[in-house]
Amino acid sequence: MNAIEYDDDQELTRYVWNYLTSRMTSFERRVRHAIIGREKLAKLNAPPEYPLYASWGRTDEAEVNTALADGHEVYRRRVCMRVLVDCTDIVVNRCPRCERVLRTPLARQCLWCGFDWHAASS
Repeated sequence: MNAIEYDDDQELTRYVWNYLTSRMTSFERRVRHAIIGREKLAKLNAPPEYPLYASWGRTDEAEVNTALADGHEVYRRRVCMRVLVDCTDIVVNRCPRCERVLRTPLARQCLWCGFDWHAASS
């Protein structure tokens, strides 16, 4: 069985992207929505003339296109690093045993090492 490789930067980016959107600027959230729209359009194999292409992907917004010029993942990581540096009160939920980023802010079981501390917080 192949084990999934742990990448702290990737997991931090996923965590911030999914659970800390309130700490993003309005522009960062707008670009986030554009990424989601563009990914949906890509899954649909939608051509540029698709009626919702511009509104979902915000392809007509120069600022959004500039922000995404280096790709979606580069933008995601850039936003993640900005949020973690600027918002010093953020506590990332990490496993007390292996210190890896947990799946959600309220998780009490590590999917990486299997440690479970549900009973400890009753």
